[in-house]
Amino acid sequence: MSWTATNTIRTADTNLYRVPNDQALEDATQSFDTLEVIAITLESEDGHRGLGFTYTIGRGGAATKQFLDDELVPLLEGQPVAPRTVRSNLRGETTFIGREGISEFAVAAVDVAVWDLLGKVTGLPLCELLGGSREAVRMYETDGGWLQYDANTLVENARRIAEDGFAGMKMKVGSSVDRDVERVRAVRDALPADLDLMLDANCSYTVPEARDLTGRLDDVAITWLEEPLPKGDYASYADLRERIDVPIATGENFYNETQFRQAIAQDAVDYVQPDVCRVGGITPWMNVAEQAAAIGLAVSPHYIEPLHAHLVRAVDNVPYIEHHSTVLDELLADPVPVEDGEIRPPDRPGHGMTFEDADEYRVD
Repeated sequence: MSWTATNTIRTADTNLYRVPNDQALEDATQSFDTLEVIAITLESEDGHRGLGFTYTIGRGGAATKQFLDDELVPLLEGQPVAPRTVRSNLRGETTFIGREGISEFAVAAVDVAVWDLLGKVTGLPLCELLGGSREAVRMYETDGGWLQYDANTLVENARRIAEDGFAGMKMKVGSSVDRDVERVRAVRDALPADLDLMLDANCSYTVPEARDLTGRLDDVAITWLEEPLPKGDYASYADLRERIDVPIATGENFYNETQFRQAIAQDAVDYVQPDVCRVGGITPWMNVAEQAAAIGLAVSPHYIEPLHAHLVRAVDNVPYIEHHSTVLDELLADPVPVEDGEIRPPDRPGHGMTFEDADEYRVD
Protein backbone atom coordinates (compact mmCIF):
# COMPACT_ATOMS: atom_id res chain seq x y z
CA MET A 1 0.00 0.00 0.00
CA SER A 2 1.26 3.55 -0.69
CA TRP A 3 0.09 7.11 -0.99
CA THR A 4 1.66 10.40 -2.04
CA ALA A 5 1.23 13.95 -0.81
CA THR A 6 3.09 17.23 -0.87
CA ASN A 7 3.91 17.74 2.82
CA THR A 8 6.80 16.76 5.11
CA ILE A 9 6.16 13.00 5.02
CA ARG A 10 5.25 12.43 1.41
CA THR A 11 4.97 8.66 0.88
CA ALA A 12 4.58 5.51 2.96
CA ASP A 13 5.04 1.93 1.74
CA THR A 14 4.67 -1.26 3.75
CA ASN A 15 6.03 -4.77 3.20
CA LEU A 16 5.93 -8.12 4.93
CA TYR A 17 8.97 -10.40 4.97
CA ARG A 18 9.11 -14.00 6.14
CA VAL A 19 12.55 -15.47 6.93
CA PRO A 20 12.94 -19.15 7.88
CA ASN A 21 15.26 -20.15 10.71
CA ASP A 22 17.90 -22.79 10.12
CA GLN A 23 16.06 -24.90 12.70
CA ALA A 24 13.03 -24.58 14.94
CA LEU A 25 13.93 -22.73 18.14
CA GLU A 26 12.38 -23.84 21.40
CA ASP A 27 11.80 -22.22 24.76
CA ALA A 28 9.52 -23.29 27.60
CA THR A 29 6.33 -21.96 26.01
CA GLN A 30 6.75 -22.13 22.24
CA SER A 31 8.62 -23.41 19.21
CA PHE A 32 9.07 -21.24 16.14
CA ASP A 33 10.85 -21.61 12.83
CA THR A 34 10.12 -18.29 11.09
CA LEU A 35 10.83 -14.63 11.67
CA GLU A 36 8.20 -12.28 10.23
CA VAL A 37 9.29 -8.67 9.71
CA ILE A 38 6.76 -5.95 8.98
CA ALA A 39 8.43 -2.92 7.40
CA ILE A 40 7.37 0.61 6.54
CA THR A 41 9.37 3.04 4.43
CA LEU A 42 8.64 6.76 4.73
CA GLU A 43 9.82 9.33 2.20
CA SER A 44 10.07 13.00 3.07
CA GLU A 45 9.24 15.92 0.85
CA ASP A 46 12.92 16.41 0.03
CA GLY A 47 13.40 12.75 -0.98
CA HIS A 48 14.98 11.23 2.13
CA ARG A 49 13.79 7.74 3.06
CA GLY A 50 13.44 6.20 6.51
CA LEU A 51 12.97 2.50 7.25
CA GLY A 52 11.00 1.24 10.22
CA PHE A 53 10.13 -2.31 11.12
CA THR A 54 8.70 -4.59 13.75
CA TYR A 55 8.57 -8.38 13.96
CA THR A 56 6.68 -11.47 15.03
CA ILE A 57 7.80 -15.08 15.33
CA GLY A 58 5.84 -17.23 12.91
CA ARG A 59 2.39 -15.67 12.91
CA GLY A 60 0.65 -12.33 13.18
CA GLY A 61 2.74 -10.54 10.56
CA ALA A 62 -0.06 -10.20 8.02
CA ALA A 63 -2.44 -8.86 10.66
CA THR A 64 0.14 -6.30 11.80
CA LYS A 65 0.72 -5.15 8.23
CA GLN A 66 -3.03 -4.87 7.71
CA PHE A 67 -3.30 -2.67 10.79
CA LEU A 68 -0.49 -0.48 9.45
CA ASP A 69 -2.15 -0.18 6.05
CA ASP A 70 -5.69 0.42 7.26
CA GLU A 71 -5.22 2.43 10.45
CA LEU A 72 -1.81 4.15 10.53
CA VAL A 73 -0.65 4.83 6.98
CA PRO A 74 -3.68 7.07 6.22
CA LEU A 75 -2.73 9.20 9.23
CA LEU A 76 0.85 9.83 8.13
CA GLU A 77 0.34 12.13 5.18
CA GLY A 78 1.51 15.60 6.13
CA GLN A 79 3.05 14.60 9.46
CA PRO A 80 6.31 16.34 10.37
CA VAL A 81 9.59 14.44 10.56
CA ALA A 82 9.34 14.65 14.36
CA PRO A 83 9.21 11.22 16.06
CA ARG A 84 7.59 12.20 19.34
CA THR A 85 4.92 14.27 17.61
CA VAL A 86 4.08 11.54 15.11
CA ARG A 87 3.91 8.85 17.77
CA SER A 88 1.73 10.99 20.02
CA ASN A 89 -0.65 11.67 17.13
CA LEU A 90 -0.88 7.99 16.18
CA ARG A 91 -1.53 6.82 19.71
CA GLY A 92 -4.15 9.50 20.17
CA GLU A 93 -5.98 8.14 17.14
CA THR A 94 -5.72 4.48 18.19
CA THR A 95 -6.34 4.58 21.96
CA PHE A 96 -9.76 2.97 21.62
CA ILE A 97 -8.28 0.06 19.65
CA GLY A 98 -5.75 -0.75 22.36
CA ARG A 99 -2.17 -0.21 23.41
CA GLU A 100 -0.86 -3.75 23.34
CA GLY A 101 -0.06 -6.37 20.74
CA ILE A 102 -0.69 -5.62 17.09
CA SER A 103 -1.43 -1.91 17.51
CA GLU A 104 1.77 -1.27 19.48
CA PHE A 105 3.88 -3.39 17.10
CA ALA A 106 2.58 -1.28 14.22
CA VAL A 107 3.15 2.03 16.01
CA ALA A 108 6.69 0.85 16.78
CA ALA A 109 7.44 0.35 13.08
CA VAL A 110 6.34 3.89 12.30
CA ASP A 111 8.28 5.35 15.23
CA VAL A 112 11.48 3.62 14.11
CA ALA A 113 10.92 4.84 10.55
CA VAL A 114 10.48 8.47 11.62
CA TRP A 115 13.64 8.36 13.74
CA ASP A 116 15.54 6.83 10.81
CA LEU A 117 14.12 9.49 8.50
CA LEU A 118 15.16 12.22 10.93
CA GLY A 119 18.65 10.78 10.92
CA LYS A 120 18.72 10.89 7.14
CA VAL A 121 17.46 14.49 7.10
CA THR A 122 20.06 15.62 9.65
CA GLY A 123 22.87 13.38 8.39
CA LEU A 124 23.42 11.91 11.87
CA PRO A 125 23.67 8.28 12.97
CA LEU A 126 20.80 7.40 15.30
CA CYS A 127 23.08 7.04 18.34
CA GLU A 128 24.37 10.59 17.87
CA LEU A 129 20.88 11.91 17.15
CA LEU A 130 19.87 10.55 20.55
CA GLY A 131 22.84 12.21 22.25
CA GLY A 132 25.16 9.20 22.37
CA SER A 133 28.32 8.00 20.67
CA ARG A 134 29.44 5.22 18.31
CA GLU A 135 31.39 3.29 20.93
CA ALA A 136 31.22 -0.49 20.73
CA VAL A 137 28.62 -2.27 22.88
CA ARG A 138 29.27 -5.49 24.82
CA MET A 139 26.97 -8.44 24.16
CA TYR A 140 25.93 -11.71 25.73
CA GLU A 141 24.72 -14.58 23.55
CA THR A 142 21.37 -16.37 23.60
CA ASP A 143 21.51 -18.36 20.36
CA GLY A 144 23.51 -21.20 21.93
CA GLY A 145 21.11 -21.76 24.80
CA TRP A 146 17.81 -22.92 23.29
CA LEU A 147 15.77 -25.54 25.07
CA GLN A 148 16.06 -28.16 22.33
CA TYR A 149 19.80 -28.52 22.95
CA ASP A 150 20.94 -31.37 25.18
CA ALA A 151 23.49 -30.76 27.93
CA ASN A 152 26.45 -31.78 25.76
CA THR A 153 25.47 -29.34 23.01
CA LEU A 154 24.96 -26.58 25.55
CA VAL A 155 28.46 -27.18 26.89
CA GLU A 156 29.93 -27.02 23.39
CA ASN A 157 28.04 -23.80 22.74
CA ALA A 158 29.21 -22.32 26.05
CA ARG A 159 32.84 -22.94 25.11
CA ARG A 160 32.31 -21.38 21.68
CA ILE A 161 30.64 -18.34 23.21
CA ALA A 162 33.63 -17.84 25.49
CA GLU A 163 36.04 -18.18 22.57
CA ASP A 164 34.03 -15.64 20.56
CA GLY A 165 34.53 -13.00 23.24
CA PHE A 166 30.96 -12.59 24.50
CA ALA A 167 30.38 -11.28 28.01
CA GLY A 168 28.07 -14.15 28.91
CA MET A 169 25.52 -16.74 27.84
CA LYS A 170 21.78 -17.00 28.34
CA MET A 171 20.15 -20.41 28.39
CA LYS A 172 16.52 -21.45 28.38
CA VAL A 173 14.96 -23.21 31.36
CA GLY A 174 11.40 -24.18 32.23
CA SER A 175 11.04 -27.77 30.98
CA SER A 176 11.29 -29.26 34.49
CA VAL A 177 13.24 -28.19 37.56
CA ASP A 178 15.24 -31.45 37.68
CA ARG A 179 16.31 -31.15 34.04
CA ASP A 180 16.97 -27.43 34.39
CA VAL A 181 19.27 -27.90 37.38
CA GLU A 182 21.33 -30.53 35.57
CA ARG A 183 21.69 -28.40 32.44
CA VAL A 184 22.51 -25.20 34.30
CA ARG A 185 25.26 -26.87 36.31
CA ALA A 186 26.80 -28.32 33.15
CA VAL A 187 26.86 -24.93 31.42
CA ARG A 188 28.15 -23.05 34.46
CA ASP A 189 31.03 -25.52 34.79
CA ALA A 190 31.90 -25.03 31.11
CA LEU A 191 31.80 -21.22 31.14
CA PRO A 192 34.85 -19.32 32.40
CA ALA A 193 34.23 -17.82 35.83
CA ASP A 194 34.38 -14.26 34.48
CA LEU A 195 31.53 -14.85 32.01
CA ASP A 196 27.97 -14.27 33.14
CA LEU A 197 25.22 -16.91 32.98
CA MET A 198 21.57 -15.87 32.64
CA LEU A 199 18.52 -18.16 32.86
CA ASP A 200 15.34 -17.50 30.88
CA ALA A 201 12.15 -19.34 31.85
CA ASN A 202 9.86 -17.56 29.34
CA CYS A 203 7.05 -17.09 31.89
CA SER A 204 6.74 -20.83 32.57
CA TYR A 205 7.34 -21.26 36.33
CA THR A 206 5.14 -20.88 39.36
CA VAL A 207 6.58 -19.10 42.41
CA PRO A 208 7.28 -22.43 44.20
CA GLU A 209 9.03 -23.83 41.11
CA ALA A 210 11.19 -20.74 40.72
CA ARG A 211 12.12 -20.89 44.41
CA ASP A 212 12.92 -24.61 44.07
CA LEU A 213 15.18 -23.97 41.08
CA THR A 214 17.13 -21.12 42.63
CA GLY A 215 17.39 -22.91 45.95
CA ARG A 216 18.95 -25.95 44.32
CA LEU A 217 21.37 -23.66 42.46
CA ASP A 218 22.32 -21.47 45.42
CA ASP A 219 26.00 -22.34 44.95
CA VAL A 220 25.95 -21.42 41.23
CA ALA A 221 26.78 -17.92 39.97
CA ILE A 222 23.69 -16.72 38.07
CA THR A 223 23.41 -13.14 36.83
CA TRP A 224 19.61 -13.13 36.53
CA LEU A 225 16.49 -15.28 36.28
CA GLU A 226 14.47 -13.93 33.37
CA GLU A 227 10.68 -13.99 33.09
CA PRO A 228 10.18 -16.75 35.66
CA LEU A 229 6.44 -16.04 36.06
CA PRO A 230 3.48 -15.17 33.82
CA LYS A 231 3.56 -11.72 32.28
CA GLY A 232 1.84 -8.95 34.21
CA ASP A 233 1.74 -10.64 37.63
CA TYR A 234 3.80 -7.86 39.20
CA ALA A 235 2.82 -8.76 42.78
CA SER A 236 4.10 -12.33 42.36
CA TYR A 237 7.31 -11.05 40.76
CA ALA A 238 7.83 -8.75 43.74
CA ASP A 239 7.14 -11.59 46.16
CA LEU A 240 9.58 -13.91 44.37
CA ARG A 241 12.23 -11.20 44.27
CA GLU A 242 12.01 -10.91 48.07
CA ARG A 243 12.37 -14.67 48.53
CA ILE A 244 15.35 -15.54 46.28
CA ASP A 245 18.91 -14.28 46.00
CA VAL A 246 19.03 -14.29 42.18
CA PRO A 247 18.16 -10.95 40.48
CA ILE A 248 14.98 -10.83 38.40
CA ALA A 249 14.89 -9.69 34.75
CA THR A 250 11.72 -8.98 32.83
CA GLY A 251 10.16 -6.69 30.22
CA GLU A 252 10.58 -8.19 26.76
CA ASN A 253 6.83 -8.85 26.68
CA PHE A 254 5.80 -5.44 28.00
CA TYR A 255 3.99 -3.45 25.33
CA ASN A 256 4.00 0.04 26.80
CA GLU A 257 5.66 2.31 29.33
CA THR A 258 2.84 1.85 31.85
CA GLN A 259 3.66 -1.84 32.28
CA PHE A 260 7.29 -1.01 33.03
CA ARG A 261 6.21 1.69 35.43
CA GLN A 262 4.02 -0.80 37.31
CA ALA A 263 6.76 -3.43 37.57
CA ILE A 264 9.28 -0.88 38.78
CA ALA A 265 6.84 0.69 41.27
CA GLN A 266 6.16 -2.73 42.84
CA ASP A 267 9.89 -3.56 43.19
CA ALA A 268 9.38 -6.52 40.89
CA VAL A 269 12.51 -6.26 38.72
CA ASP A 270 16.30 -5.82 38.83
CA TYR A 271 17.11 -5.85 35.09
CA VAL A 272 14.68 -4.05 32.76
CA GLN A 273 14.43 -5.58 29.26
CA PRO A 274 12.52 -3.39 26.78
CA ASP A 275 12.26 -4.62 23.21
CA VAL A 276 12.15 -1.64 20.83
CA CYS A 277 9.64 -3.34 18.53
CA ARG A 278 7.32 -4.51 21.32
CA VAL A 279 7.32 -1.48 23.59
CA GLY A 280 6.17 0.82 20.80
CA GLY A 281 9.38 2.10 19.24
CA ILE A 282 12.47 4.14 19.99
CA THR A 283 10.59 6.95 21.73
CA PRO A 284 9.08 4.84 24.56
CA TRP A 285 12.23 2.68 24.75
CA MET A 286 14.25 5.76 25.66
CA ASN A 287 11.63 6.80 28.20
CA VAL A 288 11.78 3.38 29.88
CA ALA A 289 15.59 3.38 29.96
CA GLU A 290 15.67 6.85 31.51
CA GLN A 291 13.02 5.90 34.06
CA ALA A 292 15.10 2.87 35.09
CA ALA A 293 18.29 4.92 35.25
CA ALA A 294 16.64 7.43 37.57
CA ILE A 295 16.31 4.80 40.29
CA GLY A 296 19.47 2.82 39.58
CA LEU A 297 18.06 -0.13 37.64
CA ALA A 298 20.05 -1.76 34.85
CA VAL A 299 18.66 -2.07 31.32
CA SER A 300 19.51 -4.93 28.97
CA PRO A 301 17.24 -4.93 25.91
CA HIS A 302 15.71 -7.92 24.18
CA TYR A 303 16.77 -8.86 20.60
CA ILE A 304 17.03 -6.45 17.58
CA GLU A 305 20.66 -5.78 18.36
CA PRO A 306 21.40 -3.53 15.32
CA LEU A 307 18.83 -1.03 16.64
CA HIS A 308 19.60 -1.45 20.32
CA ALA A 309 23.29 -0.84 19.65
CA HIS A 310 22.32 2.75 18.85
CA LEU A 311 19.89 3.24 21.73
CA VAL A 312 22.09 1.98 24.54
CA ARG A 313 24.88 4.40 23.64
CA ALA A 314 22.57 7.24 24.70
CA VAL A 315 22.08 5.93 28.28
CA ASP A 316 24.49 4.87 31.02
CA ASN A 317 22.74 1.93 32.70
CA VAL A 318 23.25 -0.88 30.16
CA PRO A 319 25.83 -3.57 31.05
CA TYR A 320 25.37 -5.38 27.72
CA ILE A 321 22.79 -6.18 25.05
CA GLU A 322 21.56 -9.50 23.70
CA HIS A 323 22.94 -11.30 20.66
CA HIS A 324 19.79 -13.29 19.95
CA SER A 325 20.31 -14.80 16.50
CA THR A 326 21.41 -13.84 13.00
CA VAL A 327 18.07 -14.43 11.24
CA LEU A 328 17.44 -10.69 10.84
CA ASP A 329 20.77 -10.38 9.00
CA GLU A 330 19.24 -12.28 6.07
CA LEU A 331 17.17 -9.18 5.28
CA LEU A 332 19.92 -6.60 5.66
CA ALA A 333 21.81 -5.27 2.67
CA ASP A 334 24.77 -4.54 4.98
CA PRO A 335 24.54 -6.52 8.24
CA VAL A 336 26.09 -4.91 11.31
CA PRO A 337 29.10 -7.08 12.26
CA VAL A 338 29.66 -8.58 15.70
CA GLU A 339 33.36 -8.76 16.52
CA ASP A 340 34.87 -10.18 19.72
CA GLY A 341 31.48 -10.17 21.36
CA GLU A 342 30.82 -6.50 20.60
CA ILE A 343 28.73 -4.53 18.13
CA ARG A 344 29.32 -0.96 17.00
CA PRO A 345 26.54 1.28 15.62
CA PRO A 346 27.04 2.00 11.92
CA ASP A 347 28.29 5.49 11.00
CA ARG A 348 25.61 5.87 8.32
CA PRO A 349 22.79 8.40 8.88
CA GLY A 350 19.81 7.00 10.78
CA HIS A 351 20.04 3.45 12.05
CA GLY A 352 22.05 2.38 9.00
CA MET A 353 19.95 -0.61 7.92
CA THR A 354 18.18 -1.26 4.61
CA PHE A 355 16.24 -4.22 3.19
CA GLU A 356 17.28 -3.46 -0.38
CA ASP A 357 18.31 -7.03 -1.23
CA ALA A 358 15.49 -8.84 0.59
CA ASP A 359 13.03 -9.45 -2.25
CA GLU A 360 13.28 -13.24 -1.96
CA TYR A 361 11.74 -13.03 1.52
CA ARG A 362 8.98 -10.57 0.70
CA VAL A 363 5.42 -11.83 0.91
CA ASP A 364 3.30 -10.34 -1.89
